[in-house]
Amino acid sequence: MPAQVLEPVFSYGWPIVFAVFAASGFILGWAAQRGNYCFVNAMTSIFTTKSFERFGALLLLFGLSALGTGLLVATGFIPSSDQFYFNYFGGWYILVGSTIFGFGAALAGGCNLSMLYRAASGYVQNWIELFGMMIGTYIFAIGIWPFQLFTMEKGILSTTAGGYVEYLPYLIFHSVSNEAVLLTTLMLAIPLIFLGIYLQIYTKRKWNKVARGERGIPGIFAVPKLGNSLGLPSPTVLPEKVKLSKEIKDLILLRKPYGTNLTTVILALDIILVFIVGAGYTFNYLVITSSDGGRFFEYIMMMFGQNLFITTPWFNDSLPIVDTSTLMVVMLCVGAFTSSFLSGDFKIRIPKDRRRLLIGFIGGILVGIGVRMALGCNVGLMWTNFAQLGYDGIIFLFGMLSGVYLAVKVQERL
Repeated sequence: MPAQVLEPVFSYGWPIVFAVFAASGFILGWAAQRGNYCFVNAMTSIFTTKSFERFGALLLLFGLSALGTGLLVATGFIPSSDQFYFNYFGGWYILVGSTIFGFGAALAGGCNLSMLYRAASGYVQNWIELFGMMIGTYIFAIGIWPFQLFTMEKGILSTTAGGYVEYLPYLIFHSVSNEAVLLTTLMLAIPLIFLGIYLQIYTKRKWNKVARGERGIPGIFAVPKLGNSLGLPSPTVLPEKVKLSKEIKDLILLRKPYGTNLTTVILALDIILVFIVGAGYTFNYLVITSSDGGRFFEYIMMMFGQNLFITTPWFNDSLPIVDTSTLMVVMLCVGAFTSSFLSGDFKIRIPKDRRRLLIGFIGGILVGIGVRMALGCNVGLMWTNFAQLGYDGIIFLFGMLSGVYLAVKVQERL
């Protein structure tokens, strides 16, 4: 097995890395807020309204991210070692943790991404959820992490090496050659992209039929005729162009929100940008929102004379607060606030049903426990692991779906 060596791929230095990660975080927060992008809502809609449109967008996001980063490695632009160097260890805790995470996030009403941008947009319930997540991190650190670390070190229902073990090209072909990476990329990304597009088309056709109240009329995907019997341009072409230009103008001027697929493309390009710039410098994938929540709690407790990094094992092993990940989280909130403020969406919102605050707090605690047990959240593990050509993201996806389904059933009885 080749040695795992992480060295900077490009020589521009840390100032450029920090600057790009800051810009990337801003873009992430801005785009997610404008598109109301939420992993949890995409999954709950499957079980509540039987809609697969947003879930299809998620699969499209995973596929585009895997395709972009995989091709960069397959062409030799980024070394394969840099892609799997920080790949997560696989184990029981990813499945269990992602299930707990999905349950808690669905109760609280937001995944780690939407929790942050909605908190920055004035949603008090998400502030409470963030605080609950900090408490959940502490509960995990003192009650679960010692046992979990033991199973990881002993290889009990888990891998002990990480890296190559979780890297699909090596797992499938026992190789990290450009050809192996390329084949794996195509095998993973293309089906995800096509399945994502299919689910969106399927949902839109279904709802279009429901709206029309008929089954025999062509849906919205029927191609209209643009010319008359003489082959001359249809008079409806010009208004369509005008309509398109107006829509673009409305998007730029923040008069209307981004569509789901536009946001998906922006986020995919964002993670590819970070993958390139961070190559060899740091985690070469997007953002670790859950770890930063725990670190903020650590520094809050320091103001009260409690040094968790000394007394509690997980905090002792956690990353320093001044790094690219923390910067991205801060800039994500800045981007979301800027977007919501300029568009007039910012408003301090307190739910009329005060029980939602308590439910948000409990859900946040479960989110904190789940993401720490799984070693990452829907962004920092699931999405980014698809981009890493790993299989832990697949495990997380099914675990999160299970947790969201259970939460939907519980909420139906509340």
